[in-house]
Amino acid sequence: MAIDFTAYPAGPGPAPAFVVLPGGGYHHHAEHEGRPVAEWLNAHGVHALVVRYGVGEGCFPRPLHDAREALAMLRDGETDLSVLPGHVGVIGFSAGGHLAALLATDSDDVTGTQRWTFAGRPDAAILCYPVIELRDAFAGRIPNVDAGVSERLLGGDAPEEQRSELSPSTRVTARREGNPTPPMFLWTTSDDEAVSVLHTTSMMLSLAVAGVPHEGHVFVAGQHGLGLAADDPAVGRWTDLAVEWLRGLGWPVD
Repeated sequence: MAIDFTAYPAGPGPAPAFVVLPGGGYHHHAEHEGRPVAEWLNAHGVHALVVRYGVGEGCFPRPLHDAREALAMLRDGETDLSVLPGHVGVIGFSAGGHLAALLATDSDDVTGTQRWTFAGRPDAAILCYPVIELRDAFAGRIPNVDAGVSERLLGGDAPEEQRSELSPSTRVTARREGNPTPPMFLWTTSDDEAVSVLHTTSMMLSLAVAGVPHEGHVFVAGQHGLGLAADDPAVGRWTDLAVEWLRGLGWPVD
């Protein structure tokens, strides 16, 4: 099935590119986390592909298949964008952050997916207030109150084994394992009432254990779903920080 996407070129020449995955709880797609994000990337010389991945009750594995196809399209020259090899990233927000994290920790043996759709992993990932944990608890003891995303993605009767497998913090791999998790930039706010800060910090812990290069920011305050956070001077700094992070990776961003 062809994916639903819109391409936003930064210009005619070769440039880095990002798959953009808006949030919306696997229920809908948040518009402010799509086109505005693409235009921000364009302003820094980065192509963008905004993907309206499959959503709805029990929609898995379509969202991951859609994200895989978007990644493959950028790498294989199947869009009108001229993409710089080795510079294809993914950015996701909330539930889209969960999908971005799944793509960044993907493998060809994910339960329920078609092996032939596996497209490798992106070269970098930016996770914005992401959903990470689908299990009932963090560290086996802290209740996870954000069950809605898991139920919409997998249905209400998904076994604990599958929810664990699709919790990206369990999928992080080190370079020595042969299919390393790419560098990541993560941010959230400490008082996010929709998606607990624990989602981001649990992912950062897994990245640290595996020795994966990453940069994380927990801002003091800010409601869930801020997107670019243009109206919040404190949290809005994340965009500049992310661009500096990309520069630090050697990406040619303006």
